[in-house]
Amino acid sequence: MTFKNIVKPILVLTLICLAVALLLAVVNYVAAPIIAEATAEAERKARSEALPGATEFSEVDLKGYADLPESVVSCYRDDAGGGYVFLVKGAGYGGKSNPITLLVGIKPDGKIAGIKITDVSGETAGIGDKVKKNDFTSRFADLDAGGVDNVQNVSGATFSSKGVKQAVRDAFTVFAAVTEE
Repeated sequence: MTFKNIVKPILVLTLICLAVALLLAVVNYVAAPIIAEATAEAERKARSEALPGATEFSEVDLKGYADLPESVVSCYRDDAGGGYVFLVKGAGYGGKSNPITLLVGIKPDGKIAGIKITDVSGETAGIGDKVKKNDFTSRFADLDAGGVDNVQNVSGATFSSKGVKQAVRDAFTVFAAVTEE
């Protein structure tokens, strides 16, 4: 085996790898803004589903508040004064490492406008993911903070149901903090 037989395949493979990497970088550069815009629109639509009638939101900076639950990732205020939407990660069957992600819409009167569960990938398929269905989420409509505990769990999905209920309680904790002003 000669030096040429060893170096030539290495150079060819290196050039192919560089060309593919360059092509991927160009595709990413072109697609990244499109993906970001689509993601932002999907998030806005989901917030509008959790707080019906609201279309424009401003993010509330939660850094200035003490002792807020870590499960509440973000808070959005309806610009028209229709309430707040909280992005919360609840520990269901998947635990904190693979939580249930949901949006909780709370009207100014302190009652739930709606909840939208966006991710149940950590829950058992066919059982725990039933918490995403309208049959369960509609049970929260028009409840205040004290009514959450009265929501009946989904049969066979106790961990998932408890995770959602805890997430909703955490959203109410943050709601109380941001509306104290």
